[in-house]
Amino acid sequence: MEEIEYSPSSPSSSSGSFKLYDQLKLQEFEDKYVITSVESPDQGFSIGRRDGNLELLNDDNCTGNLLRTSTIYGVAGTIRLLAGTYLLVISSQKEVGTFLGFPVFRVMSMRFLSCNEDLRFSTSQEKKDEAYFMSLLKIVEGTPGLYYSYATDITLNLQRRFKLAEGWTTKPIWKQADPRFVWNKNLLDELIECKLDGFILPLVQGNILKFKNSLCFLFNIFVLSVFKCTVACIYFHSME
Repeated sequence: MEEIEYSPSSPSSSSGSFKLYDQLKLQEFEDKYVITSVESPDQGFSIGRRDGNLELLNDDNCTGNLLRTSTIYGVAGTIRLLAGTYLLVISSQKEVGTFLGFPVFRVMSMRFLSCNEDLRFSTSQEKKDEAYFMSLLKIVEGTPGLYYSYATDITLNLQRRFKLAEGWTTKPIWKQADPRFVWNKNLLDELIECKLDGFILPLVQGNILKFKNSLCFLFNIFVLSVFKCTVACIYFHSME
């Protein structure tokens, strides 16, 4: 049996299953962004607005000129372009149903936080290239049909869950998830390297079909690529 790892910065539900932080505070300083858990304010991380360096929360992270504070509902990951790094966060969401008794949410809006202040030192061609890539990121921000849960993995159906080893649900959500269905898989590497398990939120893209009081969720393989294929489905209870 695979050894189960625990992270000191990760929450868990009363049942012992792993649970992600479900409400986050975003603080925007002149030189960095700081993201902390509302329920556990001592847990979080910062990312430099100039160089995109990601650091675990410490006493120095929350010092400086605070420009703005807002609530976000998840971190979808980071992406590095020519001139710097961008952090993708969920700015609004909607609960659409439950799976195994756990709430399932749909992403309503996302936002890229720019960490590329060194762009001003780039050449005109580099700035032009970066502007083009930014236009693509705007398209990513509006990606439809993204779903997630803070308290359970929604990439596995019931048949596959019955075959899992005991204690599987105590592992971080990103370790439970089938990577084939994680839309933002390629954006999570830096968060994983920093062992920010309580903030690593796998998103899946798909479509919902309604059947009376249940919803059938059809998963798509997308993973930020052009290949797309419906391959699996799960059922969960509708909020309506």
